[in-house]
Amino acid sequence: MFNESPKCRVCGKEIEGGEPVQLEMRYPKSRGFAEVKAYLKLEAQFTCDACAKKKH
Repeated sequence: MFNESPKCRVCGKEIEGGEPVQLEMRYPKSRGFAEVKAYLKLEAQFTCDACAKKKH
């Protein structure tokens, strides 16, 4: 699960490191968590920059 790259929820494109994205997620209840990437992969839905710009 964590070995695969996150994908855009609209077009399915793999999100590359350093690429600008938009996220849709719930604000975390707990304070001070260290594993940010793991949390995002579990809780966030990614939208690549190209799809986000088409939306607006």
